[in-house]
Amino acid sequence: MSAVNLSNIRAILFDLHHTITKTRVGMMELTREAAEKAGIDFSKFSDEQLGKAIQNADKFMKEFQIENRVDIHWGGEAEDWSEVNRVLANELDLDNIPDETLLQMEKHWKHIMATNWESLVEDAKETLEELHRKGYILGICTRRHDDPEHLLEEWGIRHLLSTVHYSGVPGYAKPSPFTLLKAAEDIGINPKLCAYVGNYVDADVGASRSAEMLPILTTWSDEKEKDLAPEGTIVIDQIKELLDLFEGPPN
Repeated sequence: MSAVNLSNIRAILFDLHHTITKTRVGMMELTREAAEKAGIDFSKFSDEQLGKAIQNADKFMKEFQIENRVDIHWGGEAEDWSEVNRVLANELDLDNIPDETLLQMEKHWKHIMATNWESLVEDAKETLEELHRKGYILGICTRRHDDPEHLLEEWGIRHLLSTVHYSGVPGYAKPSPFTLLKAAEDIGINPKLCAYVGNYVDADVGASRSAEMLPILTTWSDEKEKDLAPEGTIVIDQIKELLDLFEGPPN
């Protein structure tokens, strides 16, 4: 992307997880923690065993969402996950766990995610504040099943954002460009005049390119992603490097 094109950018949209936020533990550790709080003992399963079970449950979930024609924000309620968590339990030969216990596990999962699992990375808030001060329109487009609005408020950045879109449902969620294009529509900016910042080449850079936005890849969470980035992707390590790239939108 040339300097001329960079200078044309009017809006910058962001992913959350491992882009401007970090997590206390990984997904596997989170699963173990939620299960333990519900009285389910996953300690006898190795990471390999649990990882395979999670992978198979995730595959089932993706097919389930399409087959049942769920809406864009499916997954926000603990009850939505009954069938998925039953698959997870069955994969581990835990067929006798009551439905109510699996529901409690999901409720604990959601409580952990909503309270102490995720936080802003260093310099994220200050970077967003400075980009906003420079005149850029900012927004969030993230692949998740739970509404991040309360977290954005808690982190003190919601007032900087003109649009927030999320979905974990295939077809709506990245690498589909759906949420990115909805955000561009919200703010009334041509997608070609938007940049999108994320940490995965397949999901984030892929969605950005499909939406015809400028793709920006952060590598602080996984340097190997840099080697997968297609030509035309701007690669940065720390989020604060955006301040050197973007001096201000055109008048």
